[in-house]
Amino acid sequence: MLHPLSTPSHVVVLIGLGLIGGRMVLSAGAAIVAAFGLGVAAGLGAIASGVGETPASDVLLAAATLCGVTAALNLTVPLPLAVTVALICGIALGLDSPPESILLREAVAMLIGTLCGGLAALAMIAFFVSTIARLWHGLLLRVAGSWITAIAILALALRWAA
Repeated sequence: MLHPLSTPSHVVVLIGLGLIGGRMVLSAGAAIVAAFGLGVAAGLGAIASGVGETPASDVLLAAATLCGVTAALNLTVPLPLAVTVALICGIALGLDSPPESILLREAVAMLIGTLCGGLAALAMIAFFVSTIARLWHGLLLRVAGSWITAIAILALALRWAA
């Protein structure tokens, strides 16, 4: 269940999506979490069916950059766009989470744990963001968005430089 929290690109995108989902009304945040869960399930299903190597980690970092910039600039995101980004992030996270076990039973358990852990982490981050969104007129969330943007851009630069 901790797999989404053990990979830096996963953590960055979860925080970025949480910053977007937590600033919206409760039903919109729930739609973002649901779309993310659907995307993770689709990505994990693709992994289970034998999809090869994908640039999913780069997609995660690019999406985290988009979410971070949106939060840093305090932009209002239309719900269809936010749900689409959450769906893409979920698919990419699922594709970037191959099981580390050869045994089928353990692999299935790891995939289910990844789905549950990712959903729980995103929901908790979004709830935390919604709780602190009014402090200092959202300045804390804007600072967090700028840090997420910086981290994601630096990680992409290091990945592409190699």
